[in-house]
Amino acid sequence: MELDSVFESLPLGRNVKVLGVHPLGLVALEKPCGVLSHPNVEADRNRSLLRAGWSKDRERYAWKLGEKSARFYLLHRLDSATSGVILGCVNPNLARELKKEFAKRRVSKTYTAVVGGIVRDSDTHWKDSLRKRMVGSRLRVDANARGGGLAETRVTIVESKRSNPRLTLLRFNPLTGRTHQLRVQSAKRNTPILGDTTYGNFSFNREVQKAIGKQRLFLHASSIRIRWDWKEEAHAFNAFSETPEVFERVMKLKY
Repeated sequence: MELDSVFESLPLGRNVKVLGVHPLGLVALEKPCGVLSHPNVEADRNRSLLRAGWSKDRERYAWKLGEKSARFYLLHRLDSATSGVILGCVNPNLARELKKEFAKRRVSKTYTAVVGGIVRDSDTHWKDSLRKRMVGSRLRVDANARGGGLAETRVTIVESKRSNPRLTLLRFNPLTGRTHQLRVQSAKRNTPILGDTTYGNFSFNREVQKAIGKQRLFLHASSIRIRWDWKEEAHAFNAFSETPEVFERVMKLKY
């Protein structure tokens, strides 16, 4: 099956965009806030990254293309509330190799976030122990929990707004890939990510939502870079997603 025809046939979800493709089969998509990386049940299909069947065991989407089936293997995930770059692959052999690169931490990711409060200029390397637990049917992640896994993130302050409301625009470069890592690490330092409905400052979230007329998590996957070797050749792929305009607008708020 020609890869170009698979690229062209991608059944993109609502407002999902193609940011770029690599001729070997790698695809970068831009996921809007509120869209699922994959459906958990059949009813989720219409609000997922692709409008196609999903195999949990194979971690891939599949859809009909002529008399054959096309497939899109998800290489990683973003929380539904997080927007930005997400990678997949339509070549199953390459997908297996690229997942190894994620496991080896040879993938560089950058996130942009707005947090409530002021981050210290010296607080540029976050290290925590995170552990998952279930509260009823909901997943929660605790910081500095005994027996947890290491979560490590490099932090860059882009802009600080010290007037009311006190906000900081941050750039995150996670060195590990723990569940809810950036959200939990931010909340632990009393600078929760704006709009976080699980670990955030709920009253402050409501104030900001009222001021800007929009509800969302202010966390955006801005860029990703991956390198790999394939058939004795070195390859690299970069994808970039513009930070949503509302991030700039919220940093200009004045109560």
